[in-house]
Amino acid sequence: MDTLPNRDFSAAVYMAELTSALRELDQVTVERMAWALVDAHSAGRTVFICGNGGSSAVATHWAADLSKLTALPGQSRLRVMSLTDSAATITAAANDFDYSEIFADQLRTFMAPGDVVIGISTSGRSPNVLRAMEYANQHGGISIGITGQAGMALKAIASLTLVIASTSVQRIEDVAGVAAHLACLHTRAKIAGLAPTALTA
Repeated sequence: MDTLPNRDFSAAVYMAELTSALRELDQVTVERMAWALVDAHSAGRTVFICGNGGSSAVATHWAADLSKLTALPGQSRLRVMSLTDSAATITAAANDFDYSEIFADQLRTFMAPGDVVIGISTSGRSPNVLRAMEYANQHGGISIGITGQAGMALKAIASLTLVIASTSVQRIEDVAGVAAHLACLHTRAKIAGLAPTALTA
């Protein structure tokens, strides 16, 4: 998957490819993601985020940022939950059902129609992320995907997908983190009724 095997590693090439992927970041889709989050906030819905490995770390980071950055004076809070955080829940679902069910099984407990489910998969083929998207689609949720340029399976199933212009796991995760921060700031600005440039976070 990574375009830079270890024996050929070059920091300059890494930075050049990362810069290129950032320049190509689909800002329109990031803002559409933010609007989905704003709608969830307005309706008192919950946002769930999931992913594996480095993407699970992005999910946890994003959930923390969303709940904190959107906590504005006089405003209700956006409810956000990372589905990657409970080792007990994840291992129980993997043991009793299948690893592909670790996120969908949590959604069976917590998700209500109108909630937002965000799935991050650098390959776009992670079975547990795809199952979470399927569950959201089948039960009235709003499915949002983040993937790399080869992630057509995730793009095909999510109602909205941010495709990052890279095939490198590392660069996709890097850009996903930037996209998450941008979506947070867009969401906060919209909730506050401000333009994004007015924020000083």
